[in-house]
Amino acid sequence: MRRGRIFYFRKRLPKKLSNQVPNQFLCLSLRTDLPLDAVKRAAALLTVLEQMEKTHVDALIKNSLNPETAKAVLTEMLRSALEGMLQEQNQDIALSAGEVDQRIEALQEENRRLRRAARNRQWTDVEPLLRAAGDRVALNVPTPISNDLGKRATTLQRRLNEVEIAAQEGDDVRYASSDLLAEHGLDDFDKFVQAPVLLSQARARTDENHPNKAMKKITASVYQLTEEFLGDIPVSSLTKERQKEFLGWASRLPRTHGKSHGRNRFESDGKNITKEFEISQADAADFQVMEEVRAIEGLSNPEKRALLAERLVPRVTLCTLKKYRDAMNRMFKSASELGPEIPKAISYKEMQRHIQSLAPEDELYVRVTKPKNRMPWTTERIARLLTSPIYSGAASEHRRWQRGKVIVRDADYWVPLIVLSIGSRIEEILLLKRSDVRYRDGTYVLAIASGPEATGKTEDSERLIPIPQILLDLGFVEWFQSLRDDHGPLLFPEAVRRSSTGDVTSAYGKHLRRIFGHLGIGDFDEDFYALRKTFSSMLKREMVVDGERQAIAGHKNGNVLNIHYTAHHVQDLKKAVDKADFKLIIGKKYRYGFPVILACNLAQSSMLEIEVTLDESSQAESVSVKDPQLENPLFHMQGIGSLSDAALKKAATKLREVTDLRPLKLPKYKLKRAAFEHLLALA
Repeated sequence: MRRGRIFYFRKRLPKKLSNQVPNQFLCLSLRTDLPLDAVKRAAALLTVLEQMEKTHVDALIKNSLNPETAKAVLTEMLRSALEGMLQEQNQDIALSAGEVDQRIEALQEENRRLRRAARNRQWTDVEPLLRAAGDRVALNVPTPISNDLGKRATTLQRRLNEVEIAAQEGDDVRYASSDLLAEHGLDDFDKFVQAPVLLSQARARTDENHPNKAMKKITASVYQLTEEFLGDIPVSSLTKERQKEFLGWASRLPRTHGKSHGRNRFESDGKNITKEFEISQADAADFQVMEEVRAIEGLSNPEKRALLAERLVPRVTLCTLKKYRDAMNRMFKSASELGPEIPKAISYKEMQRHIQSLAPEDELYVRVTKPKNRMPWTTERIARLLTSPIYSGAASEHRRWQRGKVIVRDADYWVPLIVLSIGSRIEEILLLKRSDVRYRDGTYVLAIASGPEATGKTEDSERLIPIPQILLDLGFVEWFQSLRDDHGPLLFPEAVRRSSTGDVTSAYGKHLRRIFGHLGIGDFDEDFYALRKTFSSMLKREMVVDGERQAIAGHKNGNVLNIHYTAHHVQDLKKAVDKADFKLIIGKKYRYGFPVILACNLAQSSMLEIEVTLDESSQAESVSVKDPQLENPLFHMQGIGSLSDAALKKAATKLREVTDLRPLKLPKYKLKRAAFEHLLALA
């Protein structure tokens, strides 16, 4: 709605949220007079309201704590009372006999009052105690107090009064409370009465127990999320229900969350953006896309879902959520060293079921996660990389994607070649030192992950890998020998300088993705890291034995460390790495003083692009096979679902004839790939 020039958001509230009064509305100013901005802001508000409305209504209807939360509140009520009794017992000044008698009489009278209140179901005496306990563990106690919680709190308070009476009469509070603690499954009084362990304390202990840099990074990221969603709360209050709430909220995070702050190596300040804001932005964008796709006529629902899978904002994957859960579990275990009553982390199944239960009842709903499905590079893409301006001549050092006469042999030149030809991890190559180029048994080798400062993933990462023949033919050794003293100790210092945080892989990978994008070989699944998988696949096709492949890749190789295996099998490994044949023609050009790639015969034909549309049963309704170099498709057929069995088999046979001898670029959406592959199987 609009008032004057300003747009307003208006939505009817459910009766439960409007105090049982019908036709109550929430009305908020959108603070804009621009229609497009108003639509975006209204969509953001609507998505947040729809997400939270069910939670709030359910909480009001139940009007009680779940069993786990109630136990956490009652346990804190017990802990704080015993802590107070212990402090009083340890005081140097004792009460007089008259004061003790008065205190005992007061406690006995309080117990009689609590019994009368319990008979009348009145919980006003224990309500302040419950609320104080709830505040200490960051849990809200609903109003009014439920009968079940009231009875349990009243019984607990009477038992605590009996313990205090015994303590006033001279018993040690530890002995007087032993039966009460046993009923709650507690056996260590001194550990139990300690102050609750906060998430910040659990994180600090987790970093001590898991000092690995990568583990600390995961712990820090999960702590940041829990702090924003829950605050620095006691670990004991993180019941399974609260873990579900947190993970359900985290499941809505955009896959690229945390990357919109604008900070880089040139700009350190940037801007602070909360996770909640990133979620609301993604929800608003998804709302608009859903309404646009829903309004399209003439498309089947599976086809609409396929379209949504391409346009919706990708959220964090289930694998990422499992990492969050595992990080919380590590914090729980570390917190158990500091205090008692630490909750258990929910299982993967419980988490997965909860995430599934959050899906709305919408036939078009699809949760887009865009997980990495790294595939080996196709021969065509490898050939396009090896014959790109990076290796044949670019416009300048900073425009490697434009044709020219400049070949700069630096990290952008050598690192992709090394990763492709020995299948190493990217970080291992970026951190190579000049001293890591060695000569052993008549062969030049690279000492991967060597030295005490190496950051190899495991101890099996340390290994000696023969330099492949294609690198030798391109003059890698001569280039290395020609490096000047001011080059520094690293082979590729310009790549390492791109990172100010120590994460050289991410910074350099982002730089290389930009170049690959300009070259037209950028791909989400077949990314830079997938070159490692490409090399492994090539060795497997050449029947290289598993032990050698594992040693070259840096994977665990039986009971023998790779450094010992590779050091004694240099000649055998040299033959193995050279079996990866990229069919390069290497020669010289008069303008360069070093060998260059003249041609690559790896891919003799271009890739065919496959387009598929789905019918209501998620089977192929139409299929097109296109050659990017031709205007008309090589194969096109519509109405596949209405064909007879004989006609369908004939069409599938023709499709096989067109696609069998060419590399294929299949649709990203898995149902479209499945429908296409099923059609091929009918031939």
